[in-house]
Amino acid sequence: MDIDKELFLWSVIADRRDLALLFWSRAKNKISAALIATLLYKKHARNEKDSSYKKSADEFENLAVQILDKFYQADSQTCTKAIIRRIPAWGNVTWLDLAIAADAKQFIARRAVQDLLNNIWFGYIDQRTSHKKIIFSTLMIWYSGFLLYNKELVQSIDKAVFLDEQTKKLNSTENQTSDNKWIVYKKRPGLYQYLINITRFMHTPYIKYLYNLYFHMIFLLLFSYLILCDFLPLYGFPIDICTSAKDSKDRKDNVADKNDNQPSINTSLIGNRYNASTSGSYESQRRKRPSGIEFVLVIWIFTLVCEEIRQLFATEAQSKRNAIIAYFKVFWNKLDVLAVVLFFIGFTLRFIPTVECFCAARVVLSIDLTVWFMRTLDLFAAVKRLGPKLVMIGEMVNDLRFFMIMLIVFILAFGVSSYSLIHGIQKLSWHLLRDIINHAYWRIFGDLNTLETFSTNYKANGYAAFILLVGYMAVVSILLVNLLIAMFSNTFTNLQVDTDRIWKFQQYTLVCEYLSRPSLPPPLIIFSHVWRLTLCIAAKYFKLNFFQEQYRRHLNRTDYKISLDEKKSIAIELAEDTFGDDVYYDFLKIGSKSLDETELDEERA
Repeated sequence: MDIDKELFLWSVIADRRDLALLFWSRAKNKISAALIATLLYKKHARNEKDSSYKKSADEFENLAVQILDKFYQADSQTCTKAIIRRIPAWGNVTWLDLAIAADAKQFIARRAVQDLLNNIWFGYIDQRTSHKKIIFSTLMIWYSGFLLYNKELVQSIDKAVFLDEQTKKLNSTENQTSDNKWIVYKKRPGLYQYLINITRFMHTPYIKYLYNLYFHMIFLLLFSYLILCDFLPLYGFPIDICTSAKDSKDRKDNVADKNDNQPSINTSLIGNRYNASTSGSYESQRRKRPSGIEFVLVIWIFTLVCEEIRQLFATEAQSKRNAIIAYFKVFWNKLDVLAVVLFFIGFTLRFIPTVECFCAARVVLSIDLTVWFMRTLDLFAAVKRLGPKLVMIGEMVNDLRFFMIMLIVFILAFGVSSYSLIHGIQKLSWHLLRDIINHAYWRIFGDLNTLETFSTNYKANGYAAFILLVGYMAVVSILLVNLLIAMFSNTFTNLQVDTDRIWKFQQYTLVCEYLSRPSLPPPLIIFSHVWRLTLCIAAKYFKLNFFQEQYRRHLNRTDYKISLDEKKSIAIELAEDTFGDDVYYDFLKIGSKSLDETELDEERA
């Protein structure tokens, strides 16, 4: 039993901060211990609503960050590998696992962790390869075999000076070994190596991201074409039954104008031909079954459903219920479920032989297309210039939500009163609410056309409506709009420093998502699911060594954690202890200096 470790955990749980720092300085695996303390203190802060716990959590996170920075400066390669090293003393977790669990954004944002995430994101592809070549290789797969590849996932050009000294102290001359297939592979010349390069290229998370981006754009184009040009009724009612009466009238007027411009010779013959062509054109717009694009989209979204189910079952949780809760905590997962449900509702409604259901199907699918376009924003999270902006947009939406509550109050206060003064008694209907909102809302943006309805009304109701309009425009257009701008500016200022840190923290989720995704994007992803299902059935029921080995490799393909030999692990722990002692002594010096300054100020007072 590690006495210092147990006493350290007791001190943290009992909120004995000074003792926790003392036992932390005596314990091994200081970064792991500091991150665990950060996790526990943050949980205390959430439960107790006490800012002192948050302060203690920040202190331990800063200690872990300082050790990490010193380690990275001394030996970047070993430090990067140490981040994903399994630590038996703490249940085979890694520094990265603990940092994510503790929500240690400052730790994740450090260069050492970001280098590791970049290594995983680009896989074996040499990061010196230009993005143009990589994008070209995604379009021309054969070219990917000629790109530059690293021999290791964690690649560094720095020399391991400090760790070599620690290793020499242990008389260790053994090379690092790992049970992870990501780390080392032997170079094979010729055609076989070319095929291996293409395989590694296709399994790279960045390449998976690009293919998902390409196919998502194609999906949006097909869906947009369906809604705009190809969503035709299956039964005997007019094509434009769902459009407004004004649009239908305009179309008829256009047809009439074209007929008026035709020559008057052989009008009966031309009329018969026109009627025949019109009838033929009209009948050609009818279908007995949905178009091919609709079936393609159905298959496409079905493959997306399969992928979402795979992600749900792949969620690490103690029970299925917790897995479902964790799945729906992610905003984009909620959006995916909503988009899928809306699509199948709309696709089902179009088969019901009523005009109302066909129009409802068009409405539902149009809203669904909007959701799929919004889903594109998640793909922009990988772009360094756009990702932080999405973080700001998310925070500003919270400001807008509370602002809209105040705005609705003023809209209804002015809209109901002024509408009743101008239009008098109205018949109760759902359209009345829309008319009131139209009457009040668009005035915020300068639409004053309805002002003409009472501009010459010099009666009491006209003056009352005029006074209400003046007050409404002063409060909403001047006060509330500028208040919203001030709220956005304040949010932007507060987040400007932390936005990059938050985005880097979210990069971990993005990397893990595409690391676990199959190589093929939807709808081709169905082949990956069939292959995985085949391996699972063959390994479980036939129990052949070949299938069991292939299935084991398939499951471990996303495992980036490594296990080092004992001597190498001891060398890392010695280096960690050395840097930890330096950081702890610096921390004590700063603490004693601030204490002396406080006592001096009290004496002067």
